[in-house]
Amino acid sequence: MAEMLYFAYGSNLLWSQMQARCPGARVHSVVRLEGYELCFPMISFTRSGMGVASIRPNEDAYVEGVIYAVTEDDFRRLDHYESEGTKYRRDTIIIPKFGEVWTYLSRLDAGHHYPPSEEYLNAVIQGAIEHGLSDEYIAILHAFWDKEEE
Repeated sequence: MAEMLYFAYGSNLLWSQMQARCPGARVHSVVRLEGYELCFPMISFTRSGMGVASIRPNEDAYVEGVIYAVTEDDFRRLDHYESEGTKYRRDTIIIPKFGEVWTYLSRLDAGHHYPPSEEYLNAVIQGAIEHGLSDEYIAILHAFWDKEEE
């Protein structure tokens, strides 16, 4: 079965979660994506009614994350977990050296901010640490603790 590349930037950074959702997944690369920023534009009622992550264009920012190699079956599972078609849309982004890579983007206005729950943000931070994302980026993630709803 052919593998496809998937860029994770939120709670799917957490390897234990990714393995549970996508048993065929493997870590392909750790990357820094220039020209995007992390945001929390949606509420998830399965996550205590708190914000969940997406990314949006911002030429002055960057997002660090993991590219996973996943199977088509894995993507079907991810579509279910990510509420593809309702909250998220699966789309491609261009990552230098890798070309078109799949990711999930918010279907809602990415200009709004809903603070993430402690549990959710901890999963994102723990995943970032597991994969060796930069200390600078982990500090950016920690700053979301103090960011109020907009």
